[in-house]
Amino acid sequence: MAPIDIVDETYVAVEPSLLAPGLTNPSLLRDWFPRLRFEVFMDRAEKGTRWSVAGEIDGSMEVWLEPVVAGTVVHWFVRGESAGRRDLTRPYLETLNARMFLFKDTAEKDRRAP
Repeated sequence: MAPIDIVDETYVAVEPSLLAPGLTNPSLLRDWFPRLRFEVFMDRAEKGTRWSVAGEIDGSMEVWLEPVVAGTVVHWFVRGESAGRRDLTRPYLETLNARMFLFKDTAEKDRRAP
């Protein structure tokens, strides 16, 4: 088993209360990470959610939505061990970054729309 420890953050120019429903949606997580199963162990509403994860990674995942001036810093934490010997840190970080930037672009565009 290989250890996984991912910490990532992205600024989004949208309030946490508008981001939380999308970022904590189970179908979004299944789409982003299809080889993981999620079980909520702490729902913090517009502050984020913590999940136990199982599957390709066994451990925990968290999204913390930190309110800042004119938006939110979205913090992601993925900690655990890969089910096999392969280090999954890089592929999961690349997926997280790519999906998060698409989510950010959509959220900010929707906010600017009349």
